[in-house]
Amino acid sequence: MVMVSIIIWNALSLESGKLHSQHIGTLGELAVRQELIKQGYKVYIPEVDVDHVDLIVELHNKSFQRVQVKTITKPTTDTAIQVRCVKYVNSGRVDVVAVYYVPQDKCAFVPYGNEKMLSLALTTAKNNQTSKRTWFYQYERFPEFS
Repeated sequence: MVMVSIIIWNALSLESGKLHSQHIGTLGELAVRQELIKQGYKVYIPEVDVDHVDLIVELHNKSFQRVQVKTITKPTTDTAIQVRCVKYVNSGRVDVVAVYYVPQDKCAFVPYGNEKMLSLALTTAKNNQTSKRTWFYQYERFPEFS
């Protein structure tokens, strides 16, 4: 599957606007599924994509987490990406937001706590601020919680 994702992203130009947003989202879901399988998880796909559940992940303790996948094709600022989560607030339907960042072919798995926006730092801020920054890379492993 690794080779498939590399071929897909290289063969199709995201910058040219040739792909529909649903295609980009589907490619992100495939990348997230691939990463979860590499991490040793069983991944289930709902028959119908409604109510903010893109994937269901079986944890090692046999419990399940509902995952919403967001695919990001470019940074929001020079140093970070932001993910809008307004429609998930108080829905009770999202346990983890999986963020697939296309330019680096990386995934982050952020436990969802009803935030309207997730901001994930990619590099040090221009003012060298380090406090209160949430780093994309600290979420590369799927969170084991129940």
